Amino acid sequence: MRTARLATLVFSFAIAIWMMASVTTFAQSLPDTGMFDPVSVINGIQTTPSACEEMVRRQTAVWVRVDGRGYCLRYYAAGVALDRPNPVVAGWMSGDVMGGPKGVAHQQGLGVASMIEQSATLSNRYAVPYIFLARPGTYGSSGKHYDVRHTPLEARLVDAQIDALKRRYRIDQWVLGGHSGGGTLAAEFLAWRDDIRCAVLSSPAAAYRARLEKKGFVQRLKTEVFFDPYDSIDRIPNQPGRRIFLVADPRDTNIPFSTQELYFDGLKRRGLDAWLVPLQKAPGPKYHSLVDFGETAIGMCASGATTDSILQKLRDMPQQSERISN
Repeated sequence: MRTARLATLVFSFAIAIWMMASVTTFAQSLPDTGMFDPVSVINGIQTTPSACEEMVRRQTAVWVRVDGRGYCLRYYAAGVALDRPNPVVAGWMSGDVMGGPKGVAHQQGLGVASMIEQSATLSNRYAVPYIFLARPGTYGSSGKHYDVRHTPLEARLVDAQIDALKRRYRIDQWVLGGHSGGGTLAAEFLAWRDDIRCAVLSSPAAAYRARLEKKGFVQRLKTEVFFDPYDSIDRIPNQPGRRIFLVADPRDTNIPFSTQELYFDGLKRRGLDAWLVPLQKAPGPKYHSLVDFGETAIGMCASGATTDSILQKLRDMPQQSERISN
C-alpha cells in the first residue's frame, strides 16, 4: 500500500513538473510614463545607446545600425512567446504622422502605455502574437520622420528592425501590414523578404511615382529620393500560400485609387495571390483612413482565417472609426 501511494505521489509530482514546463511565457512590452512629444517628432528623435538599453530591457525597442549609425527603433508587443519559437506574428506599421514639416497628427495624447494596450487588445481579439512597429521618427523611434519617410533609408531601417525582432523572439513568419506609408513599406518588403505569409496594404502608396504624378507633384518627382514598390513587383517571389490584400477607398483623395489598381494589376500580372478590396468606408474629407480594416485583416490572416471569411468580414464592418493612432 505504501509503495502504491509512493508511486502515485511520484507520478503526480512528475505530472506537475511537466505542466509547469509546458506553460508558455509570453512577451509583453512593459509600460512606462513616456508620452509622444510632437515637438520631438518635428525636430527629430535622438536616443543614446544607454537610454535605448533600458527600452530594450523593457521589450519596447531594438538597436539597429545602418550606414554606420545606430538607431533605437521602438515596438509594442503582446502575446509573443518568449520560451519557444513563434511560428507566425502579426506586425503593423503606421501611416505618416506628418502632413508637412511642422504639423504632427495621430500621436497627440498617446504614449508607450497606450500603444502596449492597443497591441494587447488586438492580440487578445485574434488570439495571435501582435507587434506594433514604430517607423523611424514616429511613436518614440529614433530619426527625423519628415526627412526619412518613403526613402530607401527608411526601408532599410525598418527591415533591420524586423530582422532584430525576428531574432529576439525566434519568429518564423510574419503577417505584415501597414496603413498609407506603412502599407508602402509592407508592399516594398514583399520583394525583400521570404518570411511574409500574408501582407495587408491599407491605402498604400504602392505605386509611389504614379501617385506623385497623379497629384501633380512635378518638383518632388525631380528632387525626392524614394523607393517605389511598383518597381519591385517583378522581384516578388511567387511563394505558395502567401496572400496579399490591398484595401482602399475608391474616393481616396490622398492616394488616388487608380494607383492602387495599377499596383494590383502588376501583382496579378506576376501571378501572385492578391485581392483588391474596394471599400467606401473611410471618413471624409480625404477618404483615406482604413486602419480598422487593415488591423482586422492581419489579425484574421495570422489566425489562419480563410480568404473568403476575411473578405466578408471587411465588407460587413462599419465605417472606419475615429482614432488617434494610425
